[in-house]
Amino acid sequence: MRRGRELIAVKSPTYAFRTEAGMLINSGTSRSLVLSGNIHDLFFLREGDDTDYIPLVPFLTRSWDIPGFILVVYELNGPIRFAQETEREKVKHAFNLWRGTTEADLDTNVSAGTPSSAQAAASSQRTPLGSLDAVTEPSDVSFTQYMNDAIGSPTLALELLRQFCLLSRSTNAQGEKLLPEKLIILIEATDMLLPEGEIRSLSLPDRHRVSIVQDWISDSNFMNGNDTVIFIAESPSLVNSRIIRLPQVVTVEIPAPGMAERQHFISWFNNTPKLVEKPLNLWGSQAQLAMLTAGLSLQALRQMLLSSCYSGEKLQPEDVIEKVSEFIQAQLGEDVVEFKKPAHSLKDIVGNQKLVDFLQTQLIPRITSTGPDAIPGMSVCGPIGSGKTFIFEGLAGELDIPVLVLKNIRSMWFGQTDVIFERLRRLLMALVKVLIFVDEADTQFGGVGRDAHSTERRLTGKVQAMMSDPQLRGNITWLLMTARIYNLSPDLRREGRVGDIVVPVLDPKDEDREAFLRWSIGKTLPDSLPDDAVERLLKVTEDYSAASFASLRSDLEAASLLKKDAQTSGKLTLEEIIAVAEDRILPNIGPIRQYQTLQALLNCTRKSLLPGDYSPEIRESWVKQIAQLEALGVRG
Repeated sequence: MRRGRELIAVKSPTYAFRTEAGMLINSGTSRSLVLSGNIHDLFFLREGDDTDYIPLVPFLTRSWDIPGFILVVYELNGPIRFAQETEREKVKHAFNLWRGTTEADLDTNVSAGTPSSAQAAASSQRTPLGSLDAVTEPSDVSFTQYMNDAIGSPTLALELLRQFCLLSRSTNAQGEKLLPEKLIILIEATDMLLPEGEIRSLSLPDRHRVSIVQDWISDSNFMNGNDTVIFIAESPSLVNSRIIRLPQVVTVEIPAPGMAERQHFISWFNNTPKLVEKPLNLWGSQAQLAMLTAGLSLQALRQMLLSSCYSGEKLQPEDVIEKVSEFIQAQLGEDVVEFKKPAHSLKDIVGNQKLVDFLQTQLIPRITSTGPDAIPGMSVCGPIGSGKTFIFEGLAGELDIPVLVLKNIRSMWFGQTDVIFERLRRLLMALVKVLIFVDEADTQFGGVGRDAHSTERRLTGKVQAMMSDPQLRGNITWLLMTARIYNLSPDLRREGRVGDIVVPVLDPKDEDREAFLRWSIGKTLPDSLPDDAVERLLKVTEDYSAASFASLRSDLEAASLLKKDAQTSGKLTLEEIIAVAEDRILPNIGPIRQYQTLQALLNCTRKSLLPGDYSPEIRESWVKQIAQLEALGVRG
């Protein structure tokens, strides 16, 4: 691959959303579309020999600027714009004829002091807004005045656009259409024009606009006509439900850019002299950069490339990872997701030898696979303090793939949970090979029963569907970690989601416990331990978990530092180590940890991960022990 100005052969992107929207418009399937998703990004357009990446609305207006159509664009607090000035003049002429006046008459009436539409619009709050006649007393107010008054008046603008559709269907005395062309009306920031919320909680202007649009797109003549209105909003859930839930409204999603789209943009950017004076200085190939920027929008990618070109320094992988991390957290919120790359691997895991062998020989091949043997996810359970998070972060470090830690996707703001989820899904569809960590998963996801809140049911249902989505299989692996596996929704735990493999992480026993013990005292004991000393220490630390051994190690190091301050050597004697261990009292959570351990054993899906021999009788004994603890009021 050459890295000079030569254009690397990358296929130009094709946009399925544009094709889908075009088919809906041409077939008449729907006259009310909602474009949602990645609406704030850049899109590739070729016009002759010229190529460019431009925002969505200019991309659509230039793509659909074809004979037989008139494109109209309305942006909040801006004017109603036409793609071509000639189209504006056509609509202006037809509108004034439709209103039963001429421009000469209008000029005469205006100069004679006829009230302007702005003055009449001021009284619109006192009059039902069914048509422009309801907002304006005179019938001879000009098209130009209406257009000017619509600037900064969203309610008047929406009503005027509705009137354009009425005009498009009207004929003159000879039965000829006043406006032969079909209208395509693009309305930006629909979530601000028609915000979601109970109708009684909306402001009067918001209710007014919802009423206008509902009447507009529910009109049978409009639905059977040739004009189309396209609402643009990042998320359908942000648009008022009275509009978005109408059956004639069809949503078309714009996905985040995939690998091919990112690679094409990088190649195009590198060969566009107006953007860069010299080729990009990369650590590797453009394909590697495209792979590593999975999750970035083209806007964010452009910003990173411009910054790199300006500095002149070689763009390194760590710089890209940092940019991706910043972008993801900016999109979802730092309190929702954390992008991290673990610094340790499986070789740093103490004890847990059977589990580590299982991860290396059976689990890693299935996580790295992109074929039918790839797993969508797994559940990790075990008592609190058993080391679940550390072990599986080590697994991620061994794989050398990025980790998304999902912290909280329940937003305090009404409707934001759905928006965050939609952003998350778009992000995951664009990512390649990523682990999603969900710690304390039993509290992150709710249930789907009738007792659960509607937002909770909807969220959990969407997550469940995403876990079993075949498009994500092989790219996304979910790791749900919890000490309370029994509180996790059975729908999440079924096979095909995270129930294929349920891994228990238990307290260390036998050789694993001795390995933890030696690790705990390794920094503070100068000599190797004799067998009798090992037995004494194992007895003192009989009920220790992985977290207990880590805490003991910390206490011993603290004692070593105190001794070093008083003496020349900071090493501890065996008796001093035993004294520190015997002085410790474990927290009074033994019954709860026992309950959680039994539940982990009961829910494990691999016999090879269970301690000792497995039999139906042993499993039944676990059930009985759980019932006995519950009878005593013990629940984890």
